[in-house]
Amino acid sequence: MSAARPTPPEFGPDRATRRRSVYRAAPFPVQLLIGAAVAAAVVLPVVLRDHGVTATKNDPLPTLLCLLLLSVLNVELGRLAEGGVPSSHRPHKALSAWSFVAALLLPTPYLLVVVPFSYLHARWRGIRVPLWKWVGSAAYVVLAGLAAALVGRQVLVDPNLMYGDGRWGLVEVLLTAAVFLAVETVLFHAVAYLNIADDEVWLRRTLAGRSFYVTEATVLLMGGLSAAVWTAGAWFLFLLVPVYALAQRAALSDTLRERAATDDKTGLLRFESWRVLAVAEHERCRERARPWSVAFLDLDHFKAYNDRWGHLAGDSALAAVAGVLRSEVRSRDLVARFGGEEFCVFLPDTTHDEAAAIADRLRLAVATLDLPDSTDRSTISVGVVTVAPQPTPVEFVDALTAADAALFAAKMSGRNRVFTQPLAAGDRRPTRTPVVS
Repeated sequence: MSAARPTPPEFGPDRATRRRSVYRAAPFPVQLLIGAAVAAAVVLPVVLRDHGVTATKNDPLPTLLCLLLLSVLNVELGRLAEGGVPSSHRPHKALSAWSFVAALLLPTPYLLVVVPFSYLHARWRGIRVPLWKWVGSAAYVVLAGLAAALVGRQVLVDPNLMYGDGRWGLVEVLLTAAVFLAVETVLFHAVAYLNIADDEVWLRRTLAGRSFYVTEATVLLMGGLSAAVWTAGAWFLFLLVPVYALAQRAALSDTLRERAATDDKTGLLRFESWRVLAVAEHERCRERARPWSVAFLDLDHFKAYNDRWGHLAGDSALAAVAGVLRSEVRSRDLVARFGGEEFCVFLPDTTHDEAAAIADRLRLAVATLDLPDSTDRSTISVGVVTVAPQPTPVEFVDALTAADAALFAAKMSGRNRVFTQPLAAGDRRPTRTPVVS
């Protein structure tokens, strides 16, 4: 697991995001946390070496070499699962498994070999997270492994985890896995919420979901099984290679699903993915008698911009605008690329006046954006409809139709405009005059 937030293309290559990727630009508490974690990760496994595993079932050197080989195999299986092209900002979650196995099988100083090696190899094979975040992530995993090793020492009955009927080995694996997961969760939560919110969108979203904990626990227990097999009959470990492949696919399932749901150029949701989520939010608002709004946005004169600066510059402009849109809306709002230079936003629990204010904020933010790869700026036209609680529900498709018509009205009124209207059941066309800010 990595503490990294997805850098562009997911949220657009805006200059502010690139600046925050520099360690010196991070808030001081984050710098302090990373520095302390790295220092502790380097020093404590050596200082506390007598408090972890001291008696090993197998020779430490072959065990170490096997762990390094498995960590390489893990990343390569992940690349195959992704079609041979790594997602540049997504960590392979199963990286933590080998730190956990090292904590169970080897003296604690070996963590300083296993974790850096696995993280260096993963980075070499294409994971492009800001270096300071990647180093911090490795430090957290070392500390989690150290905590697991210290606790495991207290319950260790025999170096062979399958000693007797295996019950005490199972207790050790379960207890140490829980400690490992707890420590890494605390550390990743700390960096996620001490850092700038916009720089940790992905990490905060990941930590808020149940999937992370289920997947991470599964990965750790897979590591525990590997450790137990190694202590009882080392050669049988190779029979688990197909299991590693399946586990890697499971660990990457969220990443692959999210990639399929997002637009390659902007990192925003694709329209169909957005529509599914927006319909669910629309139903929630309707059931709770809450207002909701939909906005359609279109870059003005974008064809002329493409003709002047070229399509690559146009793609960069789209990504930059997407980054602005995401940064200016609320965390619960849904933003998608509708197609071409057009975007759509679903605003749950939002009144007409609130939606108009958000739309105008988006318009102003885009108008002041310095577009990359050009000396131009762009403007955006916005059409907004708001649905208040009413006895006869408004169908979602009707709101989309009305928002599209409102956008057309904003365009026809001179562009760089916000056109808003309330919507009742049966309405289709805009009924209000443009709001010009």
